[in-house]
Amino acid sequence: MRRHVIKYIYSGIFGISFFLCLKIAIPLSAESINTLDSEIIKRYQEIILEEPFNANVHFNLGILYYKNSQLDEAMREFHKVLEINPGDAETHYNIGNIFNKKNLFDDAIDSYKKAIAINPGDAGIFHNLGNAYAGKGMFDDAISSYKKAVEINPNLAESHRNIAYLYKKKGKTSESIRSFEKASKFNSKDITMLLDLASAYESNGSQDRAILTYKRILSVDTNHKDAKNRLSMLCNNKGVSLALQGKRDEAISAYKEALQNKEDFKEVYNNLGAVYVDKDMVDDAIATYKKAIEISPNFGEAYNNLGVAFTKKKNYDEAISAFKKTLSLNKNHAGAHFNLGVVYSEKGMTSEAIDEYNEALRLTPNDLSALYNRGVLCIQSGKFPGATADMKKIIEINPKLSAAHHKLGDVYQKQGHFDDAIAEYKQALEISPDLKEALISLEDTYRLKEKKTKNQGVRGIRKR
Repeated sequence: MRRHVIKYIYSGIFGISFFLCLKIAIPLSAESINTLDSEIIKRYQEIILEEPFNANVHFNLGILYYKNSQLDEAMREFHKVLEINPGDAETHYNIGNIFNKKNLFDDAIDSYKKAIAINPGDAGIFHNLGNAYAGKGMFDDAISSYKKAVEINPNLAESHRNIAYLYKKKGKTSESIRSFEKASKFNSKDITMLLDLASAYESNGSQDRAILTYKRILSVDTNHKDAKNRLSMLCNNKGVSLALQGKRDEAISAYKEALQNKEDFKEVYNNLGAVYVDKDMVDDAIATYKKAIEISPNFGEAYNNLGVAFTKKKNYDEAISAFKKTLSLNKNHAGAHFNLGVVYSEKGMTSEAIDEYNEALRLTPNDLSALYNRGVLCIQSGKFPGATADMKKIIEINPKLSAAHHKLGDVYQKQGHFDDAIAEYKQALEISPDLKEALISLEDTYRLKEKKTKNQGVRGIRKR
């Protein structure tokens, strides 16, 4: 009679729940045994009464008991086989499987080793020996066993996959990826494994490979929610990276792909709008920001960016409304205060603009742009001490900002401190030799100084 071996009884255990696996099976009652199996078991039992030393019958009866989760009965029959034929590798192997099932890993390991001593070329035995080692937490030994299995049978996807999970458990991402890749060649539709491969790619910084792997998953299951969400997130991240590199068209494509997989991704709409603004596609940006707000009516950043887009179109009233909405959601939004300052300045509302820059600087005291803009408005308003303080603070933070030296020179010039003004203009030109405005201001200051000197000379002449 041909023998049946319980091959790879744990071949599918690893997946996401690998480290929760190998639970003890509860034997079923006789009534729960498959009806056909029950009849066959009775027939085998009748044969054993007539032929008690028929190893094949004991073996196949053990297989049926195992199939129906009657592990103790299966173990009894397999031991009967070994009493008759101690050198039966398949029986040692199946006893090992029962011990594995019961979480008796030391006994399982011992049984598998006996099977290997008899039949060292069986990849399945090494595979399940790896499972026993893994169940015991002996990961290095488990990996060695799995590697022996794939050395015998390179197409054994389950061993490659289990190696990958163990390397992942050990924090060896690159080794884990290599094993996942090998496993995926033989089992390209295992979604659980592909998800883990994609996750490993992400951990390793291989964003493009992760994207391709999520696409593989969606080719198997077009509606796989987790894959669509992760793919959308990665495409968004890729878009951000491309935008920072100035690759705006590529960034737009990445953001659009993100939205294909997650239509309500408000952050993607916000990021896409920013690229449209950079490309002067302001109407597209406005529509995109409005879509983000439609998805999330309290999305403060989208209102702020919408205000920026309106500002670029010189729709100042709409911009003010958007910035104020941002501040109604977050009164400490420094960017919205700054942007309101810009718009008020454009509208000639100097006092209101200065108030907004004050708020921005209260929140971010070293914001050079806010300091500069406020300083310029102070110059225009004749508030020279404030302008001087702002420009000097900028220079203290960053002495290489030529614009600040230029404006500080303007303050000194307006106050009649020509030597100080000349020194600041020269400093500005030393930093930025092509700064024409500073050169013009420097020439004007020399003329003003010369004129002042002449006037002082005239006033100094006395008549007898």
